[in-house]
Amino acid sequence: MVAAAPVTVVTGPAGCGKTSLLAEWARRRDDRVTWLSLDEHDNTPARLRAAVRDALALGDAVPLTEPGFSSAVIAALDRAPASVRLVLDNVHEIRDPDALASIDLLTRQPPDRLRLVMLGRFLPPLHLARLHLEGRLHELPPQEFAFTRDETEALLAVHGLDLSPEEVDLLLRRTVGWIGGLRFAVMRLATTAGRPGDLLMFAGLDQVVSRYLGEEVLARHPQRVRDLLVATSLCETVSADLAGALTRHTSPGVVLDALERTNSFVSRLDAAPEWYRFHPVLRAHLSAELRRSRPADETALHQTAAQWYHRNNDPADALRHALHAGDDQLTAEIVEHSVLPEVLREGSGRLRAVVEAVPGHVLARPQVGVVAALVAMDAGDVAVADRVLTGIDGRPLGLRQDRVRVLHATALLRRGRFDARLREASQVMARTAAERGGTDAEVAALLNSGVAAMLSGDHPAAEQDLVRAAAMARQERFDHAMLDCQVHLAALTSASGDILAAARQAGEALAFAEEKGWQSHSVCALAYTVLGVQAYLRLDDARAAELAALAVQALGDRRDPATGLAVSTLDAAVSFPTAPDPRAVVGRVRAQWQDVAVRQVTPPVIAHIAPAVQRIALRSGDEQWASTMPEQLEAMFGPCGEQAVLRAVVHTHHARTSQARKVVEPVLSGELPAMAAPTVVDGWLLEAVLVDRAGDQRRAHEAVTRALAAAEPAGALRPFLHAGKPVRDLLARGAGRFGKLEPFATTTMTALPAASTASTDVLTSRERDLLLELPSMRTAEEIAESLFVSVNTVKTHLRGIYRKLGVNQRRDAVQAARRLGLI
Repeated sequence: MVAAAPVTVVTGPAGCGKTSLLAEWARRRDDRVTWLSLDEHDNTPARLRAAVRDALALGDAVPLTEPGFSSAVIAALDRAPASVRLVLDNVHEIRDPDALASIDLLTRQPPDRLRLVMLGRFLPPLHLARLHLEGRLHELPPQEFAFTRDETEALLAVHGLDLSPEEVDLLLRRTVGWIGGLRFAVMRLATTAGRPGDLLMFAGLDQVVSRYLGEEVLARHPQRVRDLLVATSLCETVSADLAGALTRHTSPGVVLDALERTNSFVSRLDAAPEWYRFHPVLRAHLSAELRRSRPADETALHQTAAQWYHRNNDPADALRHALHAGDDQLTAEIVEHSVLPEVLREGSGRLRAVVEAVPGHVLARPQVGVVAALVAMDAGDVAVADRVLTGIDGRPLGLRQDRVRVLHATALLRRGRFDARLREASQVMARTAAERGGTDAEVAALLNSGVAAMLSGDHPAAEQDLVRAAAMARQERFDHAMLDCQVHLAALTSASGDILAAARQAGEALAFAEEKGWQSHSVCALAYTVLGVQAYLRLDDARAAELAALAVQALGDRRDPATGLAVSTLDAAVSFPTAPDPRAVVGRVRAQWQDVAVRQVTPPVIAHIAPAVQRIALRSGDEQWASTMPEQLEAMFGPCGEQAVLRAVVHTHHARTSQARKVVEPVLSGELPAMAAPTVVDGWLLEAVLVDRAGDQRRAHEAVTRALAAAEPAGALRPFLHAGKPVRDLLARGAGRFGKLEPFATTTMTALPAASTASTDVLTSRERDLLLELPSMRTAEEIAESLFVSVNTVKTHLRGIYRKLGVNQRRDAVQAARRLGLI
């Protein structure tokens, strides 16, 4: 790489390994490499020129004054028989303008036979822009010297150290790959048999590391710069304005910029170049120095930092410093006035831990506790929220302020989403004037009221509150609250039966979340589910599985039963066909259904795939749950089309045809509305199969046509797949007679497998009993005798099993049953 350009620049902080790397490179070269180590004495121009002349072995004929020196060097090297590589080590030591001028002339017109390598902590002021533009300058910046994980593990292995992956992560995080820091750590670990988390260097207390930093880094700076570093070390990052507030330095920005440019273990943040971060090892050393040499200043500095962050709308850092300062009043003021707007803007991610560190006697203040409870619930920590709210409930006099009352009612509503207390919480909110709590409190109140109304089935009120909350959030730039509104409005649209529009809204919400880097936040779980349901209905199984996985990942371990049920229902539907243990899938989702149905809290999006869940319950042999699902849906939504269709499926399963048609008829007539359009499709397909079995082909065709009409707007193909071969036969028989629906009918029939193994019918209890006997390979006569039935009955059940499993012989039936988890 050095040979590719006339000039190479290698820079990096002390202890980064740059000299060792170049020395190794020089040793491996077959050609001539000349190494010249510079120091502060080389700022005498004549001394520097003499050192360069002697290193290149040019003789006394080369003058030691300019411009003759540079011209003579260039001329001599142009006549040289072979190329020479000259390494100027510690080039950062050169500050004298005349000395720099000689180096500058060599870099401006480098001889063809000279490859110049300048090595140092930073580059002195030379004119290299033209070389850079012409592509004749090669640079190795500091980040090139940071150790990777593989290199760190190799270093540990050389020293016989066996660390866990988490401990390696800790080392890399606290050293940022700095080779010097890693070497210090390895030496200590090898001699003390300690663990990385116990190393004193990470607390600024290792004398060897502190001496190295003092000699190699801090000693180069004047006292005022060192004082600035010590005072600002209590902040994770620092800007010029913050540094000025902490130190009263007249030009802190100039100092920070110079420290960054000279690789003094201070770096700019890529996302915010006006902010700087100290290397963790240096910061630990400086913080220890602050505690040792200026203990009386530490509290005051934390207070100053807290006030600065509070003024600049950064409540997380403001709280952190207020807590370090032990300032209860400032802590309370920050929580009361700054934390909720931050949650509405960015979510609770940065705030959760620091709010939990607020002392109990401060949380007991109602104006603090209500906000802390909202932060805890946004993070999914119900236990902390309950503890805080319980304390507030015991202080009724503290709820006299309008803002506190609004936030208290909002906290109760948010808490109600985790159990069955929505009704009581909604009544408390109804008695509260949300607009009297301030804009942030009003947005939070409207958002939580809208979600509560949606979960309680009051969709008009939900839409009104969510739309108002979204408009206010947009105006105030409460982006996180706006995302929350968008996602729940999408779920609300799905409740109207329009999964197509709901998916479009969910997609827009996720696009916004991706812009903000929030695509893995728990609020996105419901949006992924809405999109996943649409993909599932369209038979896009790969996309549905991908979205279900994203939903599960985003939800994490949040105790949100409403969203959790939607996510688990979709996940069960998409994972059941390929799961190693299908019964386990059914068991997990059944347990969650039973838990949530009792609470009467669930998002309506699951109505779109409830029939599919009932079907997998039947296919796994869980007939009891399949039979109770209609009652569970009624507990969630009240009387609805979904409940009727699920009940009709149960009747059909037990061959009660007339009862099935009677139950589903109100759905088909529109007397009993369905929450999801696919439910109507399921109803018409069930009707089609039943009347076709009765020999009424005309009505069967009409029913299939009505199913196509209901499915076409959303492209819902899944119900036709579930209906199986009987419906595919009806589509084939009716080809050319579907009018405007003909293209969709063709698309639907093409999407269905010609020998579909799916069927509206699933195994009856008698058929499952017989299925369990098939692996034994006993004869039909022997099986009939053990089941106390006739041989003809056994043969009839066998034909039903073969038809429903899509097979033609006993061995294939056993294999299919095992694949489905039936035996």
